Amino acid sequence: MTPVRGSRHPLAAGLTAGLTALLTAGLVGCAEPTLPDQPPTEDAEAPVAQATPQPDRDALLTTVRELTDAVEQARDLLVQAMQASGTTTARTAAEQALAVLVEDTGAGTPPTRSIFPGITVEERGGSGAAEDALTLTLTAANDAGGSLGRDVADALRDPLAGDLGAWQRDPAGMVAFVADQVEQASDLAAAERIVRELPGDGTKALAWTLLTAEAPSLDEAVAYAERGAAHLDIVLVAVADAIGDTGSPA
Repeated sequence: MTPVRGSRHPLAAGLTAGLTALLTAGLVGCAEPTLPDQPPTEDAEAPVAQATPQPDRDALLTTVRELTDAVEQARDLLVQAMQASGTTTARTAAEQALAVLVEDTGAGTPPTRSIFPGITVEERGGSGAAEDALTLTLTAANDAGGSLGRDVADALRDPLAGDLGAWQRDPAGMVAFVADQVEQASDLAAAERIVRELPGDGTKALAWTLLTAEAPSLDEAVAYAERGAAHLDIVLVAVADAIGDTGSPA
């Protein structure tokens, strides 16, 4: 008998159903395996940089500018001492530089803030608020945070102060210590050995300025002032490097 077209033999139908089931099972079994979590790429690992808030950044740059102005003024006064025509003139310029370097020290009123504090907190009375450029800039750097705040704080620590903790805890004692050290210098060579051991270029500049203010001769005053100005130049370069191309506040 000739089979009717389109009909299916029962055996063939069973085989087809079986193959379909096997293929289905195979496809399920061959599904893509679950891969372990891939390590994040370098870009993915990098956290989103947190920019320093603009007000904090501007406040920091303002205090840095005030600090820089004070360092430049102290340096310029030491240059005047270097160029003085007489011992008295050189010593007067050094006394004025002292007033810029340390508050309530030296002669005259500095045109800007003094660089270092000169009064220990317990002796201030009232609120005890500091007005020196070092303290105000350090506070602004800590408030700003980020790489800018960190870089500025590092420059204040070294090369400016050298021993930042001592200048914060007992600035009057720090000034007295430096003055006591330089009083032991009998000549330029001895002064160089003593000053070399002091921490920080700003502190060293203070020592040389004290020596200039008490110099017995013009030649000695010029030599002392020259060395003090050189240390302040180092500070200026370090502070400029700390703020980089951030620019000055308007």
